[in-house]
Amino acid sequence: MEIKIKEYKYSFCYSSDKCHKCNSVIGRSLTKVKDRGCCFYFPKFNLYDIQKMSKSEEGLKTLKKILENKNTEIYHYYIWAKGEFDEEGYKKYKNENEDENSIKDKTIFFKTCPFVVEGKGCTIPIDFRSNVCNFFICDEIKQTMSKEKADELEEEALNFYRFYERENISLEELLEEKKISLKDNFKEVIEVLKKEPLNIYKEEILLVK
Repeated sequence: MEIKIKEYKYSFCYSSDKCHKCNSVIGRSLTKVKDRGCCFYFPKFNLYDIQKMSKSEEGLKTLKKILENKNTEIYHYYIWAKGEFDEEGYKKYKNENEDENSIKDKTIFFKTCPFVVEGKGCTIPIDFRSNVCNFFICDEIKQTMSKEKADELEEEALNFYRFYERENISLEELLEEKKISLKDNFKEVIEVLKKEPLNIYKEEILLVK
């Protein structure tokens, strides 16, 4: 087994050759999408993510896809793409089962990201995915690594998050100065982000065995 840090145009992500045969506890799906792995998360796209999308046709198509999701909500400085949650199924499960696994939040078994397709996986290009999606490593994979390698991967992600948070704060301050927001002036914000120079985080590609 190996974990790779793969670098793309705008970002990098963690990749494992075990994910296509997911046996993680959190990969258990009690939704209609059975092979969704850990894709129960409802992704949040911040200003830096949206700025990346504004810079290319592929990115703008991705943004359109996110906005067309029926449960997507637009806030002043981020977009939250909610997926499906089988609340009735969860309530029935909670009342009828005493699950002994280590997962405290059993709602994850009943949630599905709006962009995962059974048999294909995520339909959002890696450059435009949420950082949670790109950097998540389940416990089952962590257990196959040494503590040193796990710490190394965590440090790489933290370094990126520091950069990412600075960029989001900077863009939020820019919009505040212009007195505009995604919620109230969506098209205007996209035009501002298109024109604003995009800072790109570069990291060396690592191979962790």
